[in-house]
Amino acid sequence: MSSRVLVAIILSAVLAGRSAAHAQILPVPPGWQLERAVLLSRHGVRSPSATNQELDRYASTPWPSWPVPPGYLTPRGGELMALMGRYYRVLYGGRGLVQTDDCPAAGTVAGWADSEQRTRLSGAALLSGMYPRCRGVPLGSLENAATPDRLFNPRPSASCPMDPAANRAAILERIGGDFTSVTREYSGPLTTMASVLCPAGTSASGARCVAPGTLSSLEVKRDGRIGIRGPVGVGSTAGEIFLMEAADGWPSNQVAWGRLSSDAELVDLMSLHRLDVDLTEKTLPIARQKGSNMLAQIVETLVDGHKFPGLAPGPEPVRFAVLIGHQENISYVESMLRLGWQIQGFQDNEATPGGALAFELYREIGTGRRYVRLAYYAQTLQQLRQAATLSLAEPPGMQAVDLPACAAWAHERSCPLANFVEIAKAAIEPGCVTIRP
Repeated sequence: MSSRVLVAIILSAVLAGRSAAHAQILPVPPGWQLERAVLLSRHGVRSPSATNQELDRYASTPWPSWPVPPGYLTPRGGELMALMGRYYRVLYGGRGLVQTDDCPAAGTVAGWADSEQRTRLSGAALLSGMYPRCRGVPLGSLENAATPDRLFNPRPSASCPMDPAANRAAILERIGGDFTSVTREYSGPLTTMASVLCPAGTSASGARCVAPGTLSSLEVKRDGRIGIRGPVGVGSTAGEIFLMEAADGWPSNQVAWGRLSSDAELVDLMSLHRLDVDLTEKTLPIARQKGSNMLAQIVETLVDGHKFPGLAPGPEPVRFAVLIGHQENISYVESMLRLGWQIQGFQDNEATPGGALAFELYREIGTGRRYVRLAYYAQTLQQLRQAATLSLAEPPGMQAVDLPACAAWAHERSCPLANFVEIAKAAIEPGCVTIRP
């Protein structure tokens, strides 16, 4: 018996024995072989994307400083991505997909990142965590960082207009025409957020403290995206910053200025961010416009491992391929395929810092049939706080993700490849696809 097969058997036994509080990922079915994994990963922990001068307009207390410019990956964020990379080597090495004790064969492990600092450095940290002593593991991105990468940041075109007025109308239709019902439903977190940003007895110092009962509204941003103004938009931004503070390992008395009683309160406040993302990114027309290119790329790479961005033609196909982008990239694909997961310490379906949606291609050796199984991998909030070392005994948050449209054909919680391709193509808006097969 080969060492890879033995490790795969041990790994399956360990994962199968984890309790509900730990890993919820299925072992490799007997007689199945993992051929390829395509991961869509969010970047790691970053600083706020807005400047403190901008943020100070909505809080009575000045926002704290970060060690990096706005929107950059933090040093801790890089460390956390390296921990995930190390775990991927253990996980996928144990499944016989990648090398565990040597450098991978050329082109079998590769990454492609959006051109922003936080995505490029996240990809570099992840791959170096997988193979710290190996040079030449390819990580590509556009050479000109000022040029939008249409894989991660699609732009309007004649065939894919991304009409802001139509998208705005689609969002409003989901909530009954305005934010009246939303304001009522989310009155609890909106009130709590207002008390955190502008506690009673503090001086606003020129800040525009937003009353929680004020009706939010939609705005069209310069780039054509739809944003939310008012308490929901402010609360969404603030909640994600508090989350990044916690994930970056800040002491509890510094997260949200020390005004939160527990992580449970933080998670509750994050419901405002979840609402924002659900409306502005997961409304189906928007998700199809912005996510079709990415889903098409995932399908292409799953079917043919020689078709991965930036990968030079070689004798072997890519086996582990990771696309490092942003929260919205995962949200678009999640919405298009109607997926769902939950990682401890986060809202349902949250694209967590450093988390990844995985598409795994298996072959049933006896029949030659191929199946696609989905999973979500991410550190829990506690693991992020502690920069916890990950192992088979102490894995990150992991969940098998069902594909609802494939329920009729599912086998071992996996979708036959042909059915998966058919489902994905039905979800994709062809006019919004610009990748070249």
